[in-house]
Amino acid sequence: MNAHTIPELRCAMSREAIIGHETSWKVSGFGVAQYRHGYDPALLAAIEEAALKLKASHAVHKHLDLTFITGADRYIPEIKELLHDKLRLERLSDMMGTKLEPYPLSIVGSTVTFMNPRDGAVEWHCDGVPVTELIPLSISDPLIGGHLEIYCDDSETGRSILESGRELPRNKIMRIDHKMNYATLGQFLGVLHRTAPIQLGDRVTLVLNQRSAIKPYVDDNRMFYLAADNDHDRSWVNELAEDVWTNQLPAYRRHAEEHPVPQPTAEAVSGGARESW
Repeated sequence: MNAHTIPELRCAMSREAIIGHETSWKVSGFGVAQYRHGYDPALLAAIEEAALKLKASHAVHKHLDLTFITGADRYIPEIKELLHDKLRLERLSDMMGTKLEPYPLSIVGSTVTFMNPRDGAVEWHCDGVPVTELIPLSISDPLIGGHLEIYCDDSETGRSILESGRELPRNKIMRIDHKMNYATLGQFLGVLHRTAPIQLGDRVTLVLNQRSAIKPYVDDNRMFYLAADNDHDRSWVNELAEDVWTNQLPAYRRHAEEHPVPQPTAEAVSGGARESW
């Protein structure tokens, strides 16, 4: 895999085109793309084999109707190797339009998801992490359902529709079918999306999470959201606090210094009531 070659794309869409308006809370204008990833098939096979062995003891089914191993790189060395691969990060950074780094929290850096009619898929949601790469490890044939669905409009509009008990309009849903040897990179922070329920078959997927190295504070992972999947392990609370003080806050202050807020003019503005008499 060459870090600086344009990958073979199956689809791509900008963030603003998905949401339907300009946004400021983002790491770049990149929305979503599916591309041939070029990762070592033997490495991916080893990851799936290890994950299947760990499923009974390490997978949880709690949040958003999803069964997954959280912080999977803690248990599977091959995932950590791929997560920190320099060429991979350079290539994704080129695609995203900004330098990316692995998401730092041990429980969130990577997951392996197991999707089928019994294990569920994942309900409509917006990601907490800024940037996610989805890498299929196996896809059954046939597979009915299990594709990625993205709501192409403002996420709050979509949430209000769902909470009222209505279905999202089909003409505003973008569909991306997962395919072996292709990965999907998305900036799903603030973008409403889900995996369509699986009616037949199954899919195992490696999920690798990233954030902006320049703007690490652009992040929507609230503590309650992290706790929904990880209430059995609280060591991540200290990790999060340390990251805020050592990475997020200094980066936020640097950005504020480099982009000062314009001050209001001190000059009197003409056109008062008395001037028109």
